[in-house]
Amino acid sequence: MEKCFHCGNKCITKKICFNKFFFCCDGCLTIYNLIDKSNLKKFYELNKNPGFSPETEKKYNFSFLDTKTIFSKIVSFSDKNFTIVRFTIPSIHCSSCIWLLENLNKLEKKIINSTVNFTKKSIYITYKNSGYKLSYLAKLLTKIGYKPSITYGNFNSIPIYNRNFLGYKIVISFFCFGNIMLLSFPEYLGSNRDEWFRTHNTFFRLIMFFISLPIIFFSSIDYIKYAFLGLKNKSLNIDFSISIGILVLYFRSLYEIISNIGSGYFDSLSGLVFFLLLGKFLQLKTYKDLSFDNNYQYFIPIYSTKLINNLEKNILISNLKKGDFIIIKNEEIIPADSILIEGLAIIDNSFITGESNIKYKKLGDYIYAGAKQKGGRIKLKIVKDVDKSYLHNLWINEAFRNKKNIINTKLNLISKYFTLFILIISVISGIFWYFKNVNRVFEIISSILIVACPCGLALSPSFIFGNVIHILGKKGFYIRDISSIEQIYKITSIIFDKTGTITELEKSNIKFIGPKLELKKKLKIISLLKNSNHPLCKIISNKLSNLNETELVTNFEESPGKGIKGLVNGIEIKAGKSNNSADNFKNEKKTTKVYISFDKKKIGYFLVKNFYRNNLKKIFKFLGKKYKILILSGDNDKEKKYLKSLLPAKSKLDFFQSPMDKYNKIKNLQKIGEKVLMFGDGINDSIALKQSDIGIVISNNQSFCPNCDIIMDASSFDKIPIFFKYSNISYKLVIISFVISIIYNLLGLSFAITGNLTPIIAAILMPLSFISVLIFSLLSTWIMDNGF
Repeated sequence: MEKCFHCGNKCITKKICFNKFFFCCDGCLTIYNLIDKSNLKKFYELNKNPGFSPETEKKYNFSFLDTKTIFSKIVSFSDKNFTIVRFTIPSIHCSSCIWLLENLNKLEKKIINSTVNFTKKSIYITYKNSGYKLSYLAKLLTKIGYKPSITYGNFNSIPIYNRNFLGYKIVISFFCFGNIMLLSFPEYLGSNRDEWFRTHNTFFRLIMFFISLPIIFFSSIDYIKYAFLGLKNKSLNIDFSISIGILVLYFRSLYEIISNIGSGYFDSLSGLVFFLLLGKFLQLKTYKDLSFDNNYQYFIPIYSTKLINNLEKNILISNLKKGDFIIIKNEEIIPADSILIEGLAIIDNSFITGESNIKYKKLGDYIYAGAKQKGGRIKLKIVKDVDKSYLHNLWINEAFRNKKNIINTKLNLISKYFTLFILIISVISGIFWYFKNVNRVFEIISSILIVACPCGLALSPSFIFGNVIHILGKKGFYIRDISSIEQIYKITSIIFDKTGTITELEKSNIKFIGPKLELKKKLKIISLLKNSNHPLCKIISNKLSNLNETELVTNFEESPGKGIKGLVNGIEIKAGKSNNSADNFKNEKKTTKVYISFDKKKIGYFLVKNFYRNNLKKIFKFLGKKYKILILSGDNDKEKKYLKSLLPAKSKLDFFQSPMDKYNKIKNLQKIGEKVLMFGDGINDSIALKQSDIGIVISNNQSFCPNCDIIMDASSFDKIPIFFKYSNISYKLVIISFVISIIYNLLGLSFAITGNLTPIIAAILMPLSFISVLIFSLLSTWIMDNGF
C-alpha cells in the first residue's frame, strides 16, 4: 500500500495521484499544490513525509477571533496597517514544520514575517490588515495542517484547567509496579517448588500481563511515540533507546508466558517505567523551580521618567502601574500600552513589527508597548500594567539577532551520535551474551539501553550558563539569553565608548562660558535638552535640575554625533558641536564643549569636564592581558594623553567618531576575524552595539535599548573583571560537566555489559546522570560565586 507523500499515512486508494506522488486525501493534495506553487518544495526535502493531514475547514469556525473583545485580548499589537499575534501550534514537530511556518509569507502575501519558537510550540506572525482578518490566518494554518490551539487561557488571565498527564502516568505506573511486584514475590522466595503454585502460576502470570497493559499503552506511550517520530525524521533520540528497552522487556515477557517457560520481566518493566517517569518529573520540577531564565530579567535596571506631582523622577519600569503618567523622550521605547496626553508623538513600531513604519499620533491615541518615539518629549498615561515578559520577548526577537547563533560545538556532535553508539554497543553485547548465557541476552540489552542517558550532555549548558546568568543578574549584569554568554568566550577585542560609558555623568563638572544666562534663556535651553537622551544633554539638564518647568518644543531634531535643535516658543535653539550650533562658531580644539545658539546667533557654550570611573586603570589592565582594547569616542582628543596613561601599551584610541564611524570600525575588525564586544551608552551607540558580536549597554537610569545583548548597571562597572571571569569559567565548567556525564555513562555501561546491572536498577540509576549534572552545576557555580 502506498504512503501519502505529504503526511506519510497509508493511501486507501490510488486514485489521488499527482506528479507521480500519491496522497491519502484531497486535503493533502491541496496542501502539496499550495506548497508547489509557492516554490516551497524544500519542505519535503528536509524530512520525509513531514506534513499532517489537514482538518476540514468546515469543522472549525474562527469568525469569533474577529470580534473586537476577543481580538484585542489575543493580539500583541495592532494598528491600521499591521497586526502581530502569537498562536500555539501543538503539531510543530520537526525542521520541516519550522521551515514551512517561517515561510508563510510565500503562501499568503498579506503575511510579513513569522517566527517559530520550537520549544514552546508557538509562532509569532505579523500580517497586513488590509483585506485580511485574524480568522483568515487561523484558517490558513488549519488548512496546511497546523491548527492553532485557541483556548480560554489565550485571551483571559484566568488559567484553564490543565490535566497533569505526567502525574497520572506516575500514579498508574506505581500502582502497576506495586501489584506486579506483589504477584512476583512468591517466585522470589522459591515458590516454584510448591506444587499448588506450579499448578496455578499461569493464572498469576496472566494477571501480571493484564496489569502491564496500562504500562505499555499509557504510561510509556510518549517514549514510543517520540521514538517513532524521530525515526520518521531520520534521527535517533534518547527515546528510541528507551523504547527498545521497554519493548524488548515486554515482548520477551510475552514470549515466556505464551511458551510457559517463565513469568517474564513484567516486574522489571513496570519498575523501569515508574522510575523513568519519576526521574522525568524530578528533572522538570527542578528546572522549573530554578527558573534561570525567567526571574532575573524582571529586575533589569530599565528606567522611565514618571511624573509625580508634576516633578520628573526616574523609576524602574517594573514599578510603573496603570494610571501613571510618564515622559518619553526622543528614541525612547514606550514601556507599557499608553494613551497620548501631551506632545507630538512620532511613533516607530520597527521594534515590534520588524519594519520601520513611522506613525503620527494625536492626543488620545492608543500607543502599544515597544513603540519608539522619534521626536520631542511626549506625555503618556499608562492604561495597562507593564508586561515585563512581553518586553523581554521583544528583546530576544530574532529581528535583533542578526549575528547571534547558539554555538555548535563538538559536544553537540557527541549528543547527536550518542544513541547510535549505544545501539551498536547493545548489539555487540547481545551477541556476546548469546554465546555465554542466552537466557540473559534480553536483560543485558535492556539494561544497556536504559542506563545510558545523554540527558547530562544536553542539560549541561542550560544548567551552568543559566545559573551563571542568574548569579550575574544579582551583580548588575543582565544577560539576554544563554547564547549571549556562550559568545563571550570567543571575544578577542573590546571597545569602549567614552562619554557616559567610562565617565560618570553625575560627577562631571559643568560650567557655562559666555554672558550670564537669564532665567528665561535657561528655561528654553533646558526645555530643548530634556528632549534628548544623549549623555551630554543629561549632564547639563541635571545641572540645571532646579528648573522644573519646561516650555513647549516643536520641530525637534537630533542628529547623532552632531547635536540637537528645535523651536522653543518660536525661537530656534541649537545645542551640540560648533558646526551644528551656528556657522560663525569657532571650533576651539582640545576642549569638551556643547555650543548653544539662539536663532543662529552664538550665545556661548557649556564646558564639560569629565570624571572618569573608579578603578578604570585596574580594569583596563585586567582586560589587556587577554583582549585588545580600543576607545572610540565622538568627543575631541583633549584627554587623549590622560586616557593613554590608563590603557595598556598596545591599546588604540580614536576620537571625533560618529555613530556610523563606530559601526564601520567594528565591521572592519570583524572582517579580519576579530570577535568584538562593545560597551556603549545605549541609544547613541545603537547601530554599533547591534553590529558587535556582543553589545553591552551601561545603564545610567536610562530607557530600554533593544540593540544590545547585555544591560549592565552603571554601579557595577568596577565588577567587569568578575563578569569576564564568570563568563569564561562557566564555559570551562560546561566542558567538565560533559566529562562527568560521559564518565557516568561509561561506568554504567561497563556494569550493564558485564551483567552486573538489572533493568530495574538501571532505571533507578538513569536519573543520576541528570542529578549529577545538577549537583555539579549548582555546587561549582556556588564555589565560583563565593570564590571571587
